[in-house]
Amino acid sequence: MSPSDPLEPTDADDRLRSSSAGIRIVFGLYAGVLVAGFVTAAATLQAVSSASLAEIYLVGLAGGFLAGIAAAGIDGTLAIRLGRSRRRRASPSVPAVPFGAAAVASWWLSLESILTLVATGSAVGLLVLGYVVAELARTRYVEAVVAGDPLDSWRWTPPRAGKAYTLIALVWLFMALTGAASGNWTAAVVWVAIALGWIVAGVIEGRWQTGWGTQPEIRVYENGLVKRRPFTETLVPWEDVSHVRLRDDELVLDRDLFDVRLERSELADLETVRDAIERTRPNGAGRNRTAD
Repeated sequence: MSPSDPLEPTDADDRLRSSSAGIRIVFGLYAGVLVAGFVTAAATLQAVSSASLAEIYLVGLAGGFLAGIAAAGIDGTLAIRLGRSRRRRASPSVPAVPFGAAAVASWWLSLESILTLVATGSAVGLLVLGYVVAELARTRYVEAVVAGDPLDSWRWTPPRAGKAYTLIALVWLFMALTGAASGNWTAAVVWVAIALGWIVAGVIEGRWQTGWGTQPEIRVYENGLVKRRPFTETLVPWEDVSHVRLRDDELVLDRDLFDVRLERSELADLETVRDAIERTRPNGAGRNRTAD
Protein backbone atom coordinates (compact mmCIF):
# COMPACT_ATOMS: atom_id res chain seq x y z
CA MET A 1 0.00 0.00 0.00
CA SER A 2 1.47 3.31 -1.04
CA PRO A 3 1.45 6.51 1.00
CA SER A 4 -1.10 7.95 -1.41
CA ASP A 5 -3.49 5.05 -0.70
CA PRO A 6 -3.72 4.95 3.10
CA LEU A 7 -5.95 2.76 5.19
CA GLU A 8 -9.33 4.22 6.03
CA PRO A 9 -9.92 4.96 9.70
CA THR A 10 -12.52 2.87 11.45
CA ASP A 11 -15.54 4.50 13.06
CA ALA A 12 -13.60 6.54 15.59
CA ASP A 13 -15.18 7.24 18.94
CA ASP A 14 -15.20 10.64 20.61
CA ARG A 15 -11.81 9.97 22.17
CA LEU A 16 -10.24 9.46 18.75
CA ARG A 17 -12.13 12.22 16.97
CA SER A 18 -11.18 14.92 19.45
CA SER A 19 -7.56 15.97 19.59
CA SER A 20 -5.92 15.39 22.96
CA ALA A 21 -4.66 18.29 25.02
CA GLY A 22 -1.07 17.43 24.10
CA ILE A 23 -1.74 17.58 20.38
CA ARG A 24 -3.62 20.86 20.70
CA ILE A 25 -0.72 22.39 22.61
CA VAL A 26 1.81 21.26 19.99
CA PHE A 27 -0.40 22.59 17.19
CA GLY A 28 -0.63 25.85 19.11
CA LEU A 29 3.15 26.12 19.51
CA TYR A 30 3.65 25.36 15.83
CA ALA A 31 1.11 28.00 14.76
CA GLY A 32 2.57 30.46 17.25
CA VAL A 33 6.10 30.12 15.88
CA LEU A 34 4.76 30.40 12.32
CA VAL A 35 2.74 33.57 12.95
CA ALA A 36 5.37 35.18 15.17
CA GLY A 37 8.12 34.49 12.67
CA PHE A 38 6.12 35.92 9.78
CA VAL A 39 5.00 39.16 11.45
CA THR A 40 8.39 39.77 13.08
CA ALA A 41 10.33 39.14 9.87
CA ALA A 42 8.04 41.59 8.09
CA ALA A 43 8.53 44.15 10.88
CA THR A 44 12.34 43.94 10.64
CA LEU A 45 12.10 45.48 7.17
CA GLN A 46 10.56 48.59 8.74
CA ALA A 47 12.16 51.13 11.07
CA VAL A 48 11.20 49.24 14.23
CA SER A 49 13.23 49.15 17.42
CA SER A 50 14.47 45.90 18.97
CA ALA A 51 12.10 46.33 21.92
CA SER A 52 9.14 46.72 19.55
CA LEU A 53 10.25 43.65 17.59
CA ALA A 54 10.30 41.64 20.81
CA GLU A 55 6.77 42.79 21.60
CA ILE A 56 5.60 41.96 18.08
CA TYR A 57 7.10 38.50 18.33
CA LEU A 58 5.45 37.79 21.68
CA VAL A 59 2.06 39.02 20.47
CA GLY A 60 2.36 36.93 17.30
CA LEU A 61 3.43 33.91 19.32
CA ALA A 62 0.50 34.25 21.72
CA GLY A 63 -2.02 34.89 18.95
CA GLY A 64 -0.82 32.01 16.81
CA PHE A 65 -0.74 29.71 19.84
CA LEU A 66 -4.37 30.42 20.71
CA ALA A 67 -5.44 30.12 17.06
CA GLY A 68 -3.65 26.79 16.69
CA ILE A 69 -5.24 25.38 19.83
CA ALA A 70 -8.66 26.56 18.67
CA ALA A 71 -8.24 25.06 15.19
CA ALA A 72 -7.13 21.69 16.56
CA GLY A 73 -10.02 21.69 19.03
CA ILE A 74 -12.72 22.67 16.53
CA ASP A 75 -11.60 20.22 13.84
CA GLY A 76 -11.39 16.98 15.81
CA THR A 77 -10.17 14.94 12.83
CA LEU A 78 -7.40 17.34 11.78
CA ALA A 79 -4.62 15.22 13.28
CA ILE A 80 -6.06 12.00 11.83
CA ARG A 81 -6.22 13.46 8.33
CA LEU A 82 -2.73 14.89 8.62
CA GLY A 83 -1.31 11.54 9.69
CA ARG A 84 -2.74 9.54 6.78
CA SER A 85 0.34 9.60 4.52
CA ARG A 86 4.00 10.56 4.38
CA ARG A 87 3.23 13.46 2.05
CA ARG A 88 0.71 14.94 4.46
CA ARG A 89 3.02 14.41 7.42
CA ALA A 90 5.75 16.29 5.56
CA SER A 91 3.51 19.32 5.01
CA PRO A 92 4.13 20.95 8.44
CA SER A 93 7.81 21.30 7.50
CA VAL A 94 7.08 23.17 4.26
CA PRO A 95 6.70 26.66 5.87
CA ALA A 96 10.29 26.34 7.11
CA VAL A 97 11.53 26.58 3.51
CA PRO A 98 10.74 30.29 2.89
CA PHE A 99 12.13 31.19 6.30
CA GLY A 100 15.31 29.30 5.48
CA ALA A 101 15.53 31.05 2.12
CA ALA A 102 15.02 34.42 3.84
CA ALA A 103 17.79 33.62 6.33
CA VAL A 104 20.23 32.74 3.54
CA ALA A 105 19.26 35.78 1.48
CA SER A 106 19.57 38.17 4.44
CA TRP A 107 23.00 36.81 5.25
CA TRP A 108 24.10 36.90 1.61
CA LEU A 109 22.84 40.46 1.06
CA SER A 110 24.14 41.66 4.46
CA LEU A 111 20.71 42.84 5.56
CA GLU A 112 19.74 43.53 9.15
CA SER A 113 21.19 40.82 11.40
CA ILE A 114 17.92 40.65 13.35
CA LEU A 115 16.18 39.43 10.19
CA THR A 116 18.73 36.63 9.87
CA LEU A 117 18.15 35.68 13.50
CA VAL A 118 14.35 35.71 13.21
CA ALA A 119 14.27 33.82 9.91
CA THR A 120 16.79 31.24 11.09
CA GLY A 121 15.07 30.69 14.42
CA SER A 122 11.68 30.37 12.75
CA ALA A 123 12.98 27.91 10.16
CA VAL A 124 14.60 25.55 12.64
CA GLY A 125 11.73 25.94 15.11
CA LEU A 126 9.19 25.00 12.46
CA LEU A 127 11.27 21.99 11.45
CA VAL A 128 11.42 20.68 15.01
CA LEU A 129 7.79 21.38 15.82
CA GLY A 130 6.70 20.17 12.38
CA TYR A 131 8.37 16.83 13.12
CA VAL A 132 6.58 16.56 16.47
CA VAL A 133 3.24 17.48 14.87
CA ALA A 134 3.75 14.86 12.16
CA GLU A 135 4.60 12.11 14.66
CA LEU A 136 1.64 12.88 16.90
CA ALA A 137 -0.65 13.07 13.86
CA ARG A 138 0.55 9.69 12.65
CA THR A 139 -0.19 8.26 16.10
CA ARG A 140 -3.75 9.59 16.00
CA TYR A 141 -4.21 8.12 12.55
CA VAL A 142 -2.93 4.73 13.72
CA GLU A 143 -5.29 4.82 16.70
CA ALA A 144 -8.21 5.56 14.39
CA VAL A 145 -7.28 2.80 11.93
CA VAL A 146 -6.75 0.04 14.49
CA ALA A 147 -9.30 1.23 17.06
CA GLY A 148 -9.83 -1.63 19.48
CA ASP A 149 -7.75 -4.17 21.36
CA PRO A 150 -4.83 -5.93 19.62
CA LEU A 151 -4.96 -9.64 18.81
CA ASP A 152 -1.52 -10.11 20.39
CA SER A 153 1.00 -7.85 22.07
CA TRP A 154 4.51 -8.14 23.50
CA ARG A 155 6.70 -5.84 25.50
CA TRP A 156 9.32 -4.23 23.31
CA THR A 157 12.58 -2.45 24.02
CA PRO A 158 13.25 0.17 21.28
CA PRO A 159 16.91 0.63 20.27
CA ARG A 160 18.58 2.65 23.01
CA ALA A 161 20.62 5.79 22.62
CA GLY A 162 24.25 4.79 22.91
CA LYS A 163 27.10 6.94 24.10
CA ALA A 164 27.72 8.25 20.59
CA TYR A 165 24.07 9.35 20.26
CA THR A 166 24.25 11.24 23.56
CA LEU A 167 27.67 12.68 22.76
CA ILE A 168 26.34 14.19 19.52
CA ALA A 169 23.65 16.05 21.46
CA LEU A 170 26.24 17.37 23.92
CA VAL A 171 28.51 18.50 21.08
CA TRP A 172 25.68 20.50 19.49
CA LEU A 173 24.84 22.11 22.83
CA PHE A 174 28.51 23.01 23.25
CA MET A 175 28.49 24.59 19.78
CA ALA A 176 25.43 26.64 20.82
CA LEU A 177 27.23 27.89 23.93
CA THR A 178 30.30 28.73 21.84
CA GLY A 179 28.19 30.73 19.40
CA ALA A 180 26.45 32.62 22.20
CA ALA A 181 29.77 33.38 23.93
CA SER A 182 31.16 34.85 20.71
CA GLY A 183 28.05 36.94 20.11
CA ASN A 184 26.92 34.90 17.10
CA TRP A 185 23.31 34.47 18.18
CA THR A 186 22.15 33.12 14.84
CA ALA A 187 24.58 30.22 15.07
CA ALA A 188 23.60 29.68 18.70
CA VAL A 189 19.92 29.44 17.77
CA VAL A 190 20.68 26.98 14.98
CA TRP A 191 22.76 24.68 17.21
CA VAL A 192 20.23 24.82 20.05
CA ALA A 193 17.41 23.91 17.67
CA ILE A 194 19.41 21.03 16.15
CA ALA A 195 20.26 19.69 19.60
CA LEU A 196 16.65 20.10 20.73
CA GLY A 197 15.37 18.28 17.65
CA TRP A 198 17.85 15.45 18.23
CA ILE A 199 16.81 15.12 21.88
CA VAL A 200 13.09 15.34 21.13
CA ALA A 201 13.41 12.65 18.45
CA GLY A 202 15.30 10.44 20.90
CA VAL A 203 12.62 10.83 23.55
CA ILE A 204 9.78 10.22 21.09
CA GLU A 205 11.48 7.12 19.71
CA GLY A 206 12.15 5.76 23.18
CA ARG A 207 15.92 5.88 22.81
CA TRP A 208 16.28 7.39 26.28
CA GLN A 209 14.60 5.79 29.28
CA THR A 210 12.73 8.74 30.76
CA GLY A 211 9.97 6.85 32.54
CA TRP A 212 7.39 8.99 30.74
CA GLY A 213 4.76 7.86 28.30
CA THR A 214 3.42 4.38 27.74
CA GLN A 215 5.14 1.00 27.82
CA PRO A 216 6.63 0.25 24.36
CA GLU A 217 4.98 -2.75 22.73
CA ILE A 218 4.72 -4.65 19.47
CA ARG A 219 1.06 -5.18 18.67
CA VAL A 220 -0.63 -7.32 16.06
CA TYR A 221 -3.99 -6.23 14.65
CA GLU A 222 -6.12 -7.62 11.87
CA ASN A 223 -4.90 -4.94 9.47
CA GLY A 224 -1.27 -4.56 10.50
CA LEU A 225 1.54 -4.48 13.02
CA VAL A 226 1.89 -1.52 15.37
CA LYS A 227 5.12 -0.40 17.00
CA ARG A 228 4.10 1.53 20.09
CA ARG A 229 6.73 3.82 21.56
CA PRO A 230 6.36 5.95 24.73
CA PHE A 231 4.67 8.82 22.87
CA THR A 232 3.99 7.64 19.31
CA GLU A 233 2.75 4.68 17.31
CA THR A 234 3.56 3.54 13.78
CA LEU A 235 1.57 1.11 11.66
CA VAL A 236 2.88 -1.44 9.16
CA PRO A 237 -0.15 -2.54 7.06
CA TRP A 238 -0.11 -6.20 6.06
CA GLU A 239 -0.63 -5.13 2.44
CA ASP A 240 2.85 -3.59 2.55
CA VAL A 241 4.55 -6.76 3.82
CA SER A 242 5.68 -9.20 1.14
CA HIS A 243 7.62 -11.68 3.31
CA VAL A 244 8.23 -12.42 6.97
CA ARG A 245 11.65 -13.91 7.69
CA LEU A 246 13.42 -15.08 10.82
CA ARG A 247 17.15 -14.70 10.21
CA ASP A 248 19.62 -15.43 12.99
CA ASP A 249 18.50 -13.19 15.87
CA GLU A 250 16.41 -10.85 13.74
CA LEU A 251 12.79 -10.87 12.57
CA VAL A 252 12.45 -9.11 9.22
CA LEU A 253 9.25 -7.91 7.59
CA ASP A 254 10.11 -7.21 3.97
CA ARG A 255 8.62 -3.90 2.94
CA ASP A 256 10.52 -2.66 -0.12
CA LEU A 257 12.74 0.23 1.02
CA PHE A 258 11.21 0.35 4.50
CA ASP A 259 11.87 -3.11 5.95
CA VAL A 260 10.93 -3.61 9.59
CA ARG A 261 13.65 -5.31 11.66
CA LEU A 262 13.21 -6.53 15.21
CA GLU A 263 16.23 -7.94 17.04
CA ARG A 264 16.11 -10.47 19.85
CA SER A 265 17.66 -7.90 22.17
CA GLU A 266 14.55 -5.79 21.61
CA LEU A 267 11.95 -8.55 21.52
CA ALA A 268 12.82 -11.86 23.19
CA ASP A 269 10.44 -14.38 21.60
CA LEU A 270 10.80 -13.65 17.90
CA GLU A 271 9.41 -17.05 16.92
CA THR A 272 6.11 -16.43 18.72
CA VAL A 273 5.80 -13.01 17.12
CA ARG A 274 6.50 -14.44 13.69
CA ASP A 275 3.87 -17.15 14.13
CA ALA A 276 1.29 -14.61 15.30
CA ILE A 277 2.02 -12.40 12.31
CA GLU A 278 1.66 -15.30 9.89
CA ARG A 279 -1.64 -16.35 11.46
CA THR A 280 -3.00 -12.83 11.11
CA ARG A 281 -1.51 -11.61 7.85
CA PRO A 282 -3.80 -12.32 4.86
CA ASN A 283 -2.51 -15.36 2.91
CA GLY A 284 0.34 -15.57 5.40
CA ALA A 285 -0.41 -18.90 7.07
CA GLY A 286 2.18 -21.49 6.24
CA ARG A 287 4.37 -19.11 4.25
CA ASN A 288 7.89 -17.94 4.93
CA ARG A 289 8.14 -20.02 8.10
CA THR A 290 11.71 -21.18 7.60
CA ALA A 291 14.75 -19.23 8.67
CA ASP A 292 16.99 -17.92 5.90
